Amino acid sequence: MTTPTRNLRLAFFSLCCGVALLSPNMSAQEDASPGRASRQEQALVKAVHTARDEYQASLERLRGFYIRSKNVEMQYWVEQELSQFHMMVKDPYILDFDLPSKDLKPNQNVAEANKILADARAHLERPTLTESAKNYHRAELLLRRLINDYRQSDKLDDACYYLGDIYSSKYFEQYRRSVAFYERVFWYDPATNYPARLKAALVYEKQLNDHERAKQLFQDVLQRHTDPAQTREARRHLDKLLGSRTPKR
Repeated sequence: MTTPTRNLRLAFFSLCCGVALLSPNMSAQEDASPGRASRQEQALVKAVHTARDEYQASLERLRGFYIRSKNVEMQYWVEQELSQFHMMVKDPYILDFDLPSKDLKPNQNVAEANKILADARAHLERPTLTESAKNYHRAELLLRRLINDYRQSDKLDDACYYLGDIYSSKYFEQYRRSVAFYERVFWYDPATNYPARLKAALVYEKQLNDHERAKQLFQDVLQRHTDPAQTREARRHLDKLLGSRTPKR
């Protein structure tokens, strides 16, 4: 491994390890409550997010240096490391730090956001036997750029839907993250045509074993959707969870 990239990796892991030294006087139980992160956890997670951002920025600065100095070999290696970093499955640890705000009113037609969404969908829909994992990661990068940079875009709910698909896929298996993004879809658009409620319910039922939340969402599908495929699937799973037949619509 070359010295510059080795030093960058050491710096990154030093930052990650160093977060354990933050706020040494904080109690691990300080202001913690069920379902909520303590101040200590928030500080630690924010430090990891900052370390990730700085590691990526450092690699990009190094890449720029090698491009300007026409060092093709070192440019290749730093681009390889950047690619590996992007391909890592990185957990947010605290979902509130990961999700777009519920207070947003995403109703603007933004051309750049439309293009990003189209590019992300193209990666997800591209048929391939060997590049599927990479295409899912490429799509995730694009969709996260959309939700971070174009928060007023009317494609925000679309991006959340596809991120829900990505995080529930075999390439990520981040199921709580997945349902959180599916739930943002119908938060922003209660009348959405996306099967976000159904997909969230299936993840709650099968992967998270939260049958109460699954039943709520299956019932919502029956009440709110008219697509026969969605309602048929929701009724079948709801019947199974209830142990009886639900009334047909």
